[in-house]
Amino acid sequence: MRRLWADPAWAGALFLCLGRDRAKLEALRDAAAGAGADLAFVPCDLGERGSAVRAWESLGAPPLKGLFLGAGAAWDKPLRSQSEAEFETCLRVNFSSHAQLLERLDRPQALLEGARGVLVGSYAAVSGRAGQCAYATAKAALEGLLAGSPAGLRLNLLLPPLMPSPMLDVLSPEARGRLFAECWMEDPDPVASCAEAAAFLLGEGSAYLHRRTLHADSRVGSLGWA
Repeated sequence: MRRLWADPAWAGALFLCLGRDRAKLEALRDAAAGAGADLAFVPCDLGERGSAVRAWESLGAPPLKGLFLGAGAAWDKPLRSQSEAEFETCLRVNFSSHAQLLERLDRPQALLEGARGVLVGSYAAVSGRAGQCAYATAKAALEGLLAGSPAGLRLNLLLPPLMPSPMLDVLSPEARGRLFAECWMEDPDPVASCAEAAAFLLGEGSAYLHRRTLHADSRVGSLGWA
């Protein structure tokens, strides 16, 4: 989002942000104001059914020019010890909330001309690990949303590079080291790389891409080497 604030093509756009952490949303709004951008936010928990649609409609359901659905949360544990409620919550956060919002956008006046969107998948959908059944299932299902994208929305799927995130905090330093060692290309700033990839898919330079998956992850398994 910060990358788009500096893009003249997005000048004057109102950025809408949904999330659970109100403090982070407020900080993002203040940062946007400091950069001369306008941002509104609605705190919501995507683990609650229909929350994304309700949050958008609470702002008056304004027509959208761009859509970035980057929510991700994992409940890593063996399937045999995972409750049905945990499995369903993981699906809602990572998949169902996206699907419901896209369905709501498949109506007249819901999108501006030339609207484009990005879904954020995961390497786990390509090469899942033990204990990631729910997360890998939800992220893999995002591929199915591309074929049914709303009329008037150019929609693509981004598999982001491996980067530090709260989802990795549960890992030991040794496990984190092994995970990052799988990357065959060094990336000094994977967060910035992810932002550039997302900005590309939301920009005019990718106007020829629709219903495609961009692999921005350099782990060998995603290239078929593992």
